[in-house]
Amino acid sequence: MCTQDDEQQGDSILKARTAGTSVKVFTNTPADYRQLVALLESIKRPFFTYQLKEDRMDQRVIRGLPREMSVNDIKEDLVSQGIADAEVQQMTSRTTKKPLPLFLVKTKMPEKLAEIQRLAMLTVSFERKKKSSEPSQCYRCQRYGHTQRNCRLAERCVKCGEDHNSTSCSLPAPPTGHRNAKCCLCGEGHPANYKGCSKAPKKAASAPKAVPTTNRTSYAQKVKKPMSTSAPAAATATGTTAQKQHGDDRLLAMMQAIITRLDALEAKMQDKH
Repeated sequence: MCTQDDEQQGDSILKARTAGTSVKVFTNTPADYRQLVALLESIKRPFFTYQLKEDRMDQRVIRGLPREMSVNDIKEDLVSQGIADAEVQQMTSRTTKKPLPLFLVKTKMPEKLAEIQRLAMLTVSFERKKKSSEPSQCYRCQRYGHTQRNCRLAERCVKCGEDHNSTSCSLPAPPTGHRNAKCCLCGEGHPANYKGCSKAPKKAASAPKAVPTTNRTSYAQKVKKPMSTSAPAAATATGTTAQKQHGDDRLLAMMQAIITRLDALEAKMQDKH
């Protein structure tokens, strides 16, 4: 949480707000974000975060390869064709969990990927991966809203709810594990990834379809409308320019202030219990 002085100055390089028993911290630049993550890791502070847009990898589904194709062979072929950062995994059926003749490739070079037409001497196609309608759930801490890639919270087992990695749990996997399972989110007798869990996010009701209209705007009418300016973009650019004037010392001091207030908040919550 920002100090009062920083809030009054109006050019705070960090912003924070409480969210239950946690504190959400917002940074203005990728450099500040990386410094904050490094600081929290250095002091071993539990936290989770979201991936920077510039660090996200494009995801494409490869069609045209046999189910038995080796993931390593696909990756080697992609690397030989210029996709040096390729990450490949085979997709599985949601119902049967059996492998499919579909492979997911992640890369920061989607333009280069679009030029590839053949893999392992076979003609292939690349399709953009459809976004899942299911809410994201972390395989590390089992909480919803983020993924394990950027999670530094304590591990919790999806099956028994104890503080250990799910793969090292001796409890059988569902459905045989349902009998002795315990959810670390709600405490009930089911795995933490059970869709009927009371703590699982509820799907929002789908918006009604728009009624088609016959009213059309002519081209002459469109060109008469003034172009709108992007105020948020201008505000962001101004903030970024001002951000460069702040030194690392001030940034670290504000980070430490946020952590101090978080410690005080946690102590207060423990006293209540």
